[in-house]
Amino acid sequence: SSITRDANFGNASFVRQRYLHALIYLLQALPSDLTTEEQLSVRSVLPQGVVEPLRLEFSNRQSVQFGPTNTSRIDQPPSLLHRTLAYAIVQLFILFQFVLPYLKVTLRAAYHYERMHKISEKVLSQSIDTIDFIGRRGISLIEAIYGMADGRVWQAITGPASWFVEGVTGGIHDGMGECMVIMRARGPDSDRR
Repeated sequence: SSITRDANFGNASFVRQRYLHALIYLLQALPSDLTTEEQLSVRSVLPQGVVEPLRLEFSNRQSVQFGPTNTSRIDQPPSLLHRTLAYAIVQLFILFQFVLPYLKVTLRAAYHYERMHKISEKVLSQSIDTIDFIGRRGISLIEAIYGMADGRVWQAITGPASWFVEGVTGGIHDGMGECMVIMRARGPDSDRR
């Protein structure tokens, strides 16, 4: 605005900050029961850089992709598994932020205890033997299943497994995306309060 550029008003950054705060207070004072016409007129005067990024991040999540996607799946709505997993990941991130300080203290105490009693060496030696045994048995089981009924049993297992994996990965992708939006909205200064 011309006020922030005019030297007669003093410190331009201070004037700009006061001007923006005044606009924010005016927007907060708007009544909550605005008509559609009133909402459209308020939105029409807001700059594009203020309104559009929020709309893109929340309502059009399908267009923002981080990697290659299967274009035939974009038109379909996310499955229940997909949505549930995305919601659960957001909730886990919130819980993790609450539990993290306590977890640090607990891990520090566990590290000191482990160094005194050398527990990890004992567990490692036992787990190597166990993993070797499970690996040998697992391979023979998979070979047996794959050989049943000319591979039809294997095909019957891979169909639901494929659906499950797609739902899990889609839910993780959306949950992580929403967490990043939440973390970006909080900003780096909110941790210092």
